Amino acid sequence: MNSPSNPAGSVLLADDHGLVRHGLQLLIAEVMPQLRVQLAGSLAETLQALQTAGRFDLVLLDLTLSDVHGLAGLHKLREDFPYVPVVILSAQDDRDTVLAALDGGAMGFISKAAAPAELKDALLHVLVEHRIHLPQSVSGGMAALPEGGGGRALAELSALGLTERQIEVLGYVVQGLRNKEIARLLDRSEVVVKKHVTATLQALGAPNRTKLLVLLSQRGYRVPSMRAGVAPADD
Repeated sequence: MNSPSNPAGSVLLADDHGLVRHGLQLLIAEVMPQLRVQLAGSLAETLQALQTAGRFDLVLLDLTLSDVHGLAGLHKLREDFPYVPVVILSAQDDRDTVLAALDGGAMGFISKAAAPAELKDALLHVLVEHRIHLPQSVSGGMAALPEGGGGRALAELSALGLTERQIEVLGYVVQGLRNKEIARLLDRSEVVVKKHVTATLQALGAPNRTKLLVLLSQRGYRVPSMRAGVAPADD
């Protein structure tokens, strides 16, 4: 039987170093044995797996693969598979790189320099609790969780005056979707979606999407599950 700390699901782990791939696979199996992990050693293998293996709950993507460099791989994934959540896994974890990854559509960042215990916590944050995870150098450390753990729901932001629709749009922003993908999911125009995003940024005091993700990470908010489709609702 699955439990909150032992979920069923699937992860695609893309890294071009065999020892890293298999080491992380063993680590994930130790922490979450019901989780299915598929490995890829290049961007081409990653794209092929996404095309043929069905939906993954998460892609863990190294920034430097054998056939792509830097954020180009992330940009390709966001372009071809916008509804698949992507978290960057990299030894290059300086602030500029992390923020550029968020701006490119990643919903989190895990540093390869992290200690094993910290890496386990990061995987649990992202895969089990659905919380945004960033290196401490950027997030300043995760916020204290309310009793019972699991992170804070985005619905709590209604206290700031955000509407249900604005919070829904925020959930998709956090998962790396751009306005056009959100508009397609909600069957609304990009203009309407942009207004919701702008209102959300203003309510939270964030100048842009990247700073918004950092802010939500610092406050321990969790990411809603991606849905295949949504019912129309009033804006």
